[in-house]
Amino acid sequence: MAIREEGVSVVCVGDLIDDKLRIPPYQRPYRWEPSTALQLINDISDAFEDKERSQITYVLGAVILHQNTGDDSPLNVVDGQQRLLTLKMILDILDGADGARYTKITRNPVAMVWNVLSHRVGTWPHDRKKDIRKYIAVKCQLVRVVTNDVDEAFRVFDSQNYRGKPLAPHDLLKAHHLREMRKRKESEPMMAAVVENWEAVSDRDLDRLFSTFLYRIFRWTRGEAAPAFTARDIGMFKGIAAADINAPSARYHLAAQAAVPLLTAWTSGMPQADERNVGRTRFQLDAPVPAGRGFFEMVSFMLGELADLRRGAFNGWEEFASYNPSVRPEDREIFTEKPSRNRYRYVSELYVAALLYFTNKFGDEDLDAARQRLFAWAFTPRVGFLRVQFKTVDKLAQEVDGPSAFSLLRNATSGREVHELPASSKQYNDKLDHEANLSRVLKTLGAQ
Repeated sequence: MAIREEGVSVVCVGDLIDDKLRIPPYQRPYRWEPSTALQLINDISDAFEDKERSQITYVLGAVILHQNTGDDSPLNVVDGQQRLLTLKMILDILDGADGARYTKITRNPVAMVWNVLSHRVGTWPHDRKKDIRKYIAVKCQLVRVVTNDVDEAFRVFDSQNYRGKPLAPHDLLKAHHLREMRKRKESEPMMAAVVENWEAVSDRDLDRLFSTFLYRIFRWTRGEAAPAFTARDIGMFKGIAAADINAPSARYHLAAQAAVPLLTAWTSGMPQADERNVGRTRFQLDAPVPAGRGFFEMVSFMLGELADLRRGAFNGWEEFASYNPSVRPEDREIFTEKPSRNRYRYVSELYVAALLYFTNKFGDEDLDAARQRLFAWAFTPRVGFLRVQFKTVDKLAQEVDGPSAFSLLRNATSGREVHELPASSKQYNDKLDHEANLSRVLKTLGAQ
């Protein structure tokens, strides 16, 4: 159902905060930094002090609310809870509240913001507090958008953020899959648990998982370039939605997901039937997952998988160095993943992405040999160019500049086929000697 005209209105802050507002358990926790809250109170204070501005209303943005059918049901805050809670704290401070309800957990973002705001407002004279309190409650306004269609509420939320500061693609994916959980009638405690696990992961790690690994693997296995991951690309991770259930391919993948527990029970006595391989079986990078809870479970698994692989891929650099005694201890950075701007950044990311794809398909089969082969293949460009840019590894991964590990593994039926992957520095410039130690190591690993 579309948002009706009567569903959009401008309301005073005081009236909105006094309304039946509810923060659903699936919403992200309060995350504003004290500096952001201070900026809000300073902006309001400046508007109040300006004689011309103080005579007109001051609009503080929009809030998006979802209300279930029935006039007496509470309004669920879809977007705007950070601003609303901060305004509520400001009003309580101006009213002289002790703040016990906000500061029960020290070092909590809410407690930190309360303490900073209390210190900022505490020096104001009583009359000024009273006047600004009235100004916020009456003159400060918010655009109130209400719908009884939760999907519509999230679509407005998405579009609003597209027009302003864009959300990260993984934030949009989170909103999409929460909507799917609602469609599948998942319980609110389950959605709350999913959100809690998601929010426990830093945005940097989530962005790295999708932008650096999952997105690139998706593109490279299809022989496509992998430019920056943007909101336009999230379709590849939307999974099998409830509306897709009648499609034969969707039924196939859903049946495969349902069969994994049975397969796990059947092979429970076998050594290879460990939890890690069960996860790899469920979350194949070449196959979609059920939208909703399945997506969040996939993300959780892939974060753990990536952490384990990154440790295993680069720990024990001495093992690589032992292939050639002339590799000096100070050259250990050759064997260390460098996410920052470093001459090994892109080749190390290429190596980890290839290793993640390999283990996702073949588990630990012939893993030591695969590590060495994929390392040699991914790091070879580093000896051929004075400067390795992303487009260098992008072309290699697409199979534009030589054979690609991704196309080979996509069509492989056994992990042993990784031995067919050539790694040759001759395709580059043999006259360069800026990476002499790495060149010697690569030769011991089979690069020609």
